[in-house]
Amino acid sequence: MRSGWLSRVVFGLLAVYLSIGIAVGLRNTALRLRSAVRSAGLSAGEMRTRILGAEYVTAVERLRRTIPVGEPYLLRELDEPGAMLWIRFDLLPRRAILDIAPPPDARSACLRARVRWLVVAAGARRPPLLYERPATVPPGCPP
Repeated sequence: MRSGWLSRVVFGLLAVYLSIGIAVGLRNTALRLRSAVRSAGLSAGEMRTRILGAEYVTAVERLRRTIPVGEPYLLRELDEPGAMLWIRFDLLPRRAILDIAPPPDARSACLRARVRWLVVAAGARRPPLLYERPATVPPGCPP
């Protein structure tokens, strides 16, 4: 007698759980389809502008024109963890040197001192900042 009552409660709870899960899933699917229909036919540049913002896309294009392809740059985050990953991806094939801690050895310090560009990742939908540094060869570093 008791197991029959318990099985009805279990199946009732399962039915409630599934009905809520299906409703939420259908809602999410409808929202994503609506977004896909709105963005159908947009070019890659228009889509980037829509997702990342016009200021961000303009700033990245300025960085790509300023920093030569074969020249490395220092990359630093301002305040949002993970922001430098997007900038690093957007500036490929330029080589990024992460400026997140003091250099562990003299070789790294020599390399960082020779880099002319510093890019600061500001965060989501905020344009990166570009600074030009004096590129020097510190004493004790090979030329």
